[in-house]
Amino acid sequence: MSLRPGLVTEPILLQVPDSAGRLNWAEVFGNRHPVELEIGSGKGTFLLRSAQAWRDRNFIGIEWAKAYAEFAADRLRRHNCLNARMVHAEALWWLRCHVPDNSLDVLHVYFPDPWPKSRHHKRRLIQPFFMEHAYRMLRPGGQIKIVTDHAGYFQHIEEVFRAQTLLALAPFISPLVGAQPLEEAGTEASLLVGSNFERKYIRENRPFYSIAAQKAM
Repeated sequence: MSLRPGLVTEPILLQVPDSAGRLNWAEVFGNRHPVELEIGSGKGTFLLRSAQAWRDRNFIGIEWAKAYAEFAADRLRRHNCLNARMVHAEALWWLRCHVPDNSLDVLHVYFPDPWPKSRHHKRRLIQPFFMEHAYRMLRPGGQIKIVTDHAGYFQHIEEVFRAQTLLALAPFISPLVGAQPLEEAGTEASLLVGSNFERKYIRENRPFYSIAAQKAM
């Protein structure tokens, strides 16, 4: 079931067969602009904000929930964000199968599922092998940026980041920095990344934890 009737997902929602292998971003977008990828795009709020603010960059969003992926694709289309694409897929599989080496400027991971129960920790996205994938996909100088509201998960993320040697810790700079404000004065100034979850958690007065790492030039 879709989140709204009459969704039109073309040309934003990518339908990529397994046999396609690693993609060529210039062929996907029709240009050679820098590419940023978000894992867990939900309804596409962060992706929409970014694609509107940075027309000279390309954006990919991956979302496991089909209804959300289709909603986000239609939303991006309605706002004429042709510099963005949505993908409905399991993220790790799609990254391994379709994302080329040294091709991403930024890898965004905002408010990933914390899987708080100990028996579910193995399902968490941020693991040592994930950092190997991030290193492979990021171009020299590219960054991975993560934000979570879950203190326990953030402790785990910090441990993973500090245990690996592929990427160097870097200051976390909000992706909204330098973007033209799109909302009423004062609203965006309080946002770190501008996702749906962030807006929800601000209303609930939850603290946020952020971290970033960079691939050497």
